[in-house]
Amino acid sequence: MTKKILLIEDSQLQLKSIELTLSKLGHEIFTATNAIDGIEVAYQTFPDLIISDIIMPEINGYQLCRLLKNDDLLKRIPIILLTQLNEKLDNFWGLKAGADSFVTKSENPEEFLKHVRNFLENTPNITSEERQKFIEEKKLENKNIQTRINNLLDQSLIESTIINEFRNLSEFIYATKILSKEIFSLIFSLIDFNLAGIFFNERDDKKKKTLNLSVQGVVLDDKVLKEIKEDFFSAAFKEDYYRDEAAYDYEIVENGYGKEEFIENSDILRSKVVIPISYANKIIGGIVLYHKKGARFDSSRVLEIIVQELKVLMRIKWLYSETKYLAITDGLTGLYNRRYFQQTLDREFARSKRYKNPLSIALFDIDFFKNVNDSYGHQFGDKVIAEISKIIRMSLRKTDYVARYGGEEIVLILPETPIDQTMIPIERIRVKIQDHPFVFGDKSVQVTASCGLAGVEPDVNTYEDLILRADKALYESKRNGRNQTTIYQI
Repeated sequence: MTKKILLIEDSQLQLKSIELTLSKLGHEIFTATNAIDGIEVAYQTFPDLIISDIIMPEINGYQLCRLLKNDDLLKRIPIILLTQLNEKLDNFWGLKAGADSFVTKSENPEEFLKHVRNFLENTPNITSEERQKFIEEKKLENKNIQTRINNLLDQSLIESTIINEFRNLSEFIYATKILSKEIFSLIFSLIDFNLAGIFFNERDDKKKKTLNLSVQGVVLDDKVLKEIKEDFFSAAFKEDYYRDEAAYDYEIVENGYGKEEFIENSDILRSKVVIPISYANKIIGGIVLYHKKGARFDSSRVLEIIVQELKVLMRIKWLYSETKYLAITDGLTGLYNRRYFQQTLDREFARSKRYKNPLSIALFDIDFFKNVNDSYGHQFGDKVIAEISKIIRMSLRKTDYVARYGGEEIVLILPETPIDQTMIPIERIRVKIQDHPFVFGDKSVQVTASCGLAGVEPDVNTYEDLILRADKALYESKRNGRNQTTIYQI
């Protein structure tokens, strides 16, 4: 099948030489000596392939790529850029501009033809009907080539400006609400919405997942807001959302003023976009947009740019939250470290005392751990600590906290749990540890743990007193034979 190739080269000598080489392929070849004429020919012929020099007056090859790839119809045409010395910088900028391939001018003519031939063979065919339709559409626009180029340049400028505005928002990465408000303000300056939602996920699973909302020109019934929350989080976290809906929330951080309409049914919001954003197989955030009018967000290039730039911001925010998380966790076990445990217990203890809510703690210690290290080595000892930590972590509620207290000691904070209700779940954990096969080579090693329990009582005045009681109860468990759980008794 004969195809159409557009060759753009400002050197007449090079143009004739390359045209002569390409003619051996038997395809129809069109030529232009500058980018502006090249765009005009592209509009008139809708070629199967464009081959362009990089260094040209007025508009260079990189800019040409950007212009053509920003045209909804021309962007499907593949572009090969001709480079002088196969410079890496040429390849870098060409890829950023949207080029599909590169060929050095110094290549052997046969190698050049082979490259072009292979490229054409792997390029989808353009039917004569498609080509004619494109050409007719461009005629109907009734614009001269300079107007078209200006429009494309304006579009490129708009897109680069939007991207730059989003990149500037990274300075607010440490303050989620402020960042959300800045994003809402920027998005609302670009596209209309009645409701927008931004979600930034945290590396710490204990943090409540909150969808920040901006409401513009309407008042939404609480039922509608809950449905919107469910729309997003059920899409992002699926079954996890329905297992623990209390861990997910929404907050209106921005309310626009103006003529307001009360909406009590989500069906009135006819346009809807729900986009969870992931990175490395983890949900790191997402965006939702709603509008009363239909087809508000269909095929929007601006929306594509918004989502692309949000992905960048959310990756930065996720890495920041991961850095904070690593600062409060133990490297071996992945549990909270002692410092974070003390801060959390201080907070939970104050809450327990203020609101008279029950609070208990459990202190585990691995039995004869020195013998484990002496008999099997410290690497195996680390493995035992890590596996026991996992057993404990997987056995707790999301509202509980577990930390490595020191060495082989692991401590649990159990909010809203009276001391008389801790024995059964803690004993269940102790038995899991006792029955777990710790494998050393081809040998199964039994490891057990002892535990001490203590709860907040009227005579417990500080969280240090609570830890001391749990430690005394642990000592009783060890003194009475180990591999058991003891509740502190006065």
